[in-house]
Amino acid sequence: MKKGVVVSYKARSTKTGNNHPQPRMNIKEDLRNNKLTIIAAYKFVMELAATMHLSLEGTLSAICEDVGVNRTQVYERKKQLEKILEGLELANPGRPSCPASGVKDILDRELREKVLRYRLENPGAVVPHSSGRTTYSNGFIRFILDLLDEWEGSPENFCKQAEIPYSTLRVWIKKDENQPFVRQSNKPTPCIPVSASEDVWRIVEDYEAWQGSIRDFFKYEAARMHMGPTPIRRVLVICGMLAPRSIKSPRYRGSTTKCQPGSILVTDGKEIGVQCTGTGEMIAFNWQGIVDQATACHTAVVVTATECAAGVRKAFDDSCTFLGREPQALVHDNKPIHNDQELREHIEKTSKMIPATPGTPENKAVIEGEFGKFEQAVGTIVLDDSNKPALLTSAVHEICRAYTAGLNHAGRAEFNGKSREQVLREYSPDPEKDRDFIEQLHANHTGPSRIDVLPTTAVSRTLLNEGFTQFGIQDQDPEGQIRQWLAERYTPEAIRQALAIFGTEWNKGRLRNKMAHRYLVKVIQNCQEEMDLRIQEELLRKYAQKERQGWLQEFEAEYRQLKKECDGSSPGKNLLFCLGEKSVFGGLALQRTFWEGKLKQMLGKCHDKFSVVCRHIRRLFEAKWNDRFILISKLVAWENQLNCRVI
Repeated sequence: MKKGVVVSYKARSTKTGNNHPQPRMNIKEDLRNNKLTIIAAYKFVMELAATMHLSLEGTLSAICEDVGVNRTQVYERKKQLEKILEGLELANPGRPSCPASGVKDILDRELREKVLRYRLENPGAVVPHSSGRTTYSNGFIRFILDLLDEWEGSPENFCKQAEIPYSTLRVWIKKDENQPFVRQSNKPTPCIPVSASEDVWRIVEDYEAWQGSIRDFFKYEAARMHMGPTPIRRVLVICGMLAPRSIKSPRYRGSTTKCQPGSILVTDGKEIGVQCTGTGEMIAFNWQGIVDQATACHTAVVVTATECAAGVRKAFDDSCTFLGREPQALVHDNKPIHNDQELREHIEKTSKMIPATPGTPENKAVIEGEFGKFEQAVGTIVLDDSNKPALLTSAVHEICRAYTAGLNHAGRAEFNGKSREQVLREYSPDPEKDRDFIEQLHANHTGPSRIDVLPTTAVSRTLLNEGFTQFGIQDQDPEGQIRQWLAERYTPEAIRQALAIFGTEWNKGRLRNKMAHRYLVKVIQNCQEEMDLRIQEELLRKYAQKERQGWLQEFEAEYRQLKKECDGSSPGKNLLFCLGEKSVFGGLALQRTFWEGKLKQMLGKCHDKFSVVCRHIRRLFEAKWNDRFILISKLVAWENQLNCRVI
C-alpha cells in the first residue's frame, strides 16, 4: 500500500483527486483567496486592538499620529510580516499524514529549548563576533556541562542541538577535569539615585544580568538603548557598578570639621625670604597670615621683622575690620608668643583663643595649605635694596596683599562660582550654631586634663611607684614620665599582672640591665590587650546570640522561597544545585552553616546525587577555590558517613 505524499505549495494552487490528500496552502496565499481567513484575521486583530485600547478607525496617518509611530515603520513592519507569512503553511484538516516524533526528537527539542531559554534569560552568555569567534561566559559553560552529565545520546548530537562546536565542548570537558578557571570578581550592589530615569534603571538591570565581557556589553547596550558607550559607562560608574578611571584625587586644603564662614579664624606666621640684588644680602620677614576656617579667605596681611604677639594682634584687628565683626574663635599654634598676657586679654574680650594640636581635624591645615601655595606661586622675593629700607617692608606687604587679593577675588567651584571674599562678606553666621563645638574644642585643647586619661590614674601610679622601687629600676625613670604615661593609659589590673610577671623574671636573676623598664612596659601593654580581648569576646558572644536569631529567621524565609522556585526543570532550578551555591557564596559563617545543613539534610534522602552536586560545585568558577574545596570535602565526608551506616 502506497503512502500519501504531502506537497507544499507557496504561490500556486493545484487540483487533486479524491484519492490524494489535499495540499497545504501558504497563509499569505490563503488570505488573498479565502474570505473566511480574511474575516478571521480581521476578528483576531480587532480583539488585540481592543485589549490594548487601540482604535483602528480613521486614516493610517491619524492612527500613526495617535499611537506615536512613523508611517515608514508601519510599511517596513508590513513587509516583514508578509515575508514571514510566505514561509508559514496552513495545516489540512484531519489526521496528519506524518507519524509522531520519537523520543529522540523530543529530547532534542527539550535540550534546544533549555539552551535557548538560558541564553534569553542571561544575555551575554554567548556572544558571536564578526571575526567568526564566539565567546562564552563561565555560567554558560557550567550550564552546558551540567546538561551534558544528564545527556544519554552522542556528544556530536548534543553539540548540534546546543549549537556548540564539538571541539569547543571537548576543550571544556578537559578543562573541567583540571580546573584551570580563575575566580572572577562579583559585581557590586548598585546604588541607584531616587531621581533616576527609566533608562538608568534599564542600563543597571541589563548589566546585572549580563554575563559576558564589559566591552561586549557596551556594544549590546549601545545598540539597544540607541546611545554611545560613554554615557552608559557614566551611568554604571555613578551607580557604583564600575570603578571610575584612575585619576589623581583632588586635595582639599580645608579642615575636616568646618564651621560657618566667619566663626573661626586661623593664624600662623610664614617666614619670607628676600634676596637683595644690590648687596647680595638675604633678609627674612615674617608674614602673619590669618584666614577664615570655612572659606580659606585671607582676612588680613601683616608683615613684621619676626613672628611676635604684636603682629598677631595687628592681624586680628585688621580681620575684625575686614569682617565688620569679631569672630568667635582664633585657632593658633603652640608658640610662646600666643601666651602673651596683653595679647590674650585683648583677643579674649570677644573671641576664644584655641591652640591647634597636630593630629586632630581642628588644626591649622587651612592656613598651612595657603602657605604652601604661596611658596609654589611666589617663592623667594627678589628686590633692589638701593633705596630706603622701608621699601623692603612695603614691597613685601604689597606682594602678600596682591597674592591674597587674587585668591580672594577668584571664583571658586565649591562656592558655585562665587569668590571667597564674596561668600564671607555676604554670610551672616549664627553665633549659637557653632558655640557648642567651639566651647568643647576650647575645653579639650586648653583644659588641665586630657580626655584620654583614665580615672584610675592615681591607683595605677601608686602600683608603678611601688614596683619600680621594689625592683630597683626607679633610676631608669628619674622624673617619673614613664610611670605617669603608663598610669594614664592602662588599668590597675593590667599593671598588677605585669608586675607579677616581671617579678618572677626578676627573682630568677634576669632583667638586670638598663633596659628592664622597657620589658615591663611591653608586658603591661600585652596584659592590657589580653584583658580587653576577654571583655570583647564576652560582648561579641552576647551580641552574636541576638544577631543569630534574626539571621536564622531571614534564612528560613529565603529557604521557603527557594523551594517554591526550584521545580527541577533545568539545572538553574535544581534545589540541590542552588543549596550548593548558597553554601559556597555565603559571606557569614552562620549563613554557610545554615545552607550546608539544608544541603546535608536533602542529600541524606537521595544518596545518588552526591557526585552530581560535587561536579556542579567544582564548576562554580566565580567562587574561590578554597571555598569550593572545603564544601566538596564535606560532601565526601557526608557520603562516607552514610555509606558506613548502610553497611
